Amino acid sequence: MHSENIQTDTTLMTATLLSLGASPDVIPSVFYTPYLQDLPEAGPSDDSLKDLGDENKKWCKGAARVKLARTSTLSQRYYLERAAKTKKPSVRQTQVAQKRNAEPLLGIANFLIGQNVAAKTLLDKILSHLTVPSKKPLVLVFAGPSGHGKTELARRLGSLLSLELEVVDCTIFNREIELFGPRQPYVGWDKGSRLNNFLASHHGERCIVFLDEFEKTNADIHKTLLLPFDNGEYQDRRSQDKINCSRTIWILATNAHDPIIQQFSAVNSRILFVDDDESEKERLLKELSKQIKQGFLAHHGSPITGRISAFVPFLPFSKGEQAVIVHKHLLELGRQVRTPINLTEGEGEQLIGNVRLHIHRDASVCGILAQSEYHKDLGARSLISAVDTIKTMMVDAYLRVDGEITEGAGLSEFIIDVNGGEIVVNIVPPKV
Repeated sequence: MHSENIQTDTTLMTATLLSLGASPDVIPSVFYTPYLQDLPEAGPSDDSLKDLGDENKKWCKGAARVKLARTSTLSQRYYLERAAKTKKPSVRQTQVAQKRNAEPLLGIANFLIGQNVAAKTLLDKILSHLTVPSKKPLVLVFAGPSGHGKTELARRLGSLLSLELEVVDCTIFNREIELFGPRQPYVGWDKGSRLNNFLASHHGERCIVFLDEFEKTNADIHKTLLLPFDNGEYQDRRSQDKINCSRTIWILATNAHDPIIQQFSAVNSRILFVDDDESEKERLLKELSKQIKQGFLAHHGSPITGRISAFVPFLPFSKGEQAVIVHKHLLELGRQVRTPINLTEGEGEQLIGNVRLHIHRDASVCGILAQSEYHKDLGARSLISAVDTIKTMMVDAYLRVDGEITEGAGLSEFIIDVNGGEIVVNIVPPKV
């Protein structure tokens, strides 16, 4: 509600508060359930506010109700509904997380769009691993279409736990020595490799290795990974010292099993994306994980498959999640154009700026953009083109203004709206 006063988007603040345990129950549920709706400018009607009699919601009346309806955004409504539907961590889960310095992990789902199942599976596996420490490291397979959050979830995991993350692009390595480095006395043995040196520098420490497009790796690479996957030991190619990587979290990302996931999601779309039957959803996703494991086994063989701790499926985004992703990128565009104009040539030059981006009827705007651009094989990447369309419309409107671009001008406003089912962008010049 205070975003109007501070003139700043507060989505991250909302997500952070929810991740720390703030309850969405202080806000009447009609404001965010369903999240993909355009709220009336005056706020929901009295008839729809069925829980307004609750003691913690009595504040939501009159001017406060109107302001909440005006300032709440699609992304905030999404995070509120997600938090309201997400089961709270148990007392013991919280206790283990606290004792292992992993408490921020409990709120990881509050920073993601979609992939509830992947976030829950990751949380459960890490907490289980922390409860019963083992020399065998945690080895996870992130399976799902490109652009559906595999790298983002790994980065968020590292950020929340303050862990170093090494991302390895497996498409550029054809031989084992390219990934791990040559052994003595071959040329370059004393330099190691990025992955070799990363593991050596994190001897006995928690860290994350993200092997992207793992399906491109060969049997020689798999053979080298067997020992660290099995008992958490690795030999530094430079010094031959034994490295303890039992606390390393290994993530093998692959989109080789996309046909399995896409078909499974299409057949079970109602249960996975619409219904709230969590037990049935959990049963289905266990079945999907088994199918992915079988596909992984057929592709990579039993030695490496037998060392995987869990197979984590990443599903296509629902229509609502697609819209929220568009909204996220529109907010990023808004931050870019909000910076002041700078006509000085060089890296800091900014020809469009001092602009406040306002999305009117954000659910409708983002829903239309998502519907026109989302592709299940490209995920969030396909939705960026929708935002690029808005960016082009904004720049065109900006350049049609018959006046010089000057520094220190007042704040202009771009309003993105829907008119007759079409997206329109209007500019409101600064007040004189």
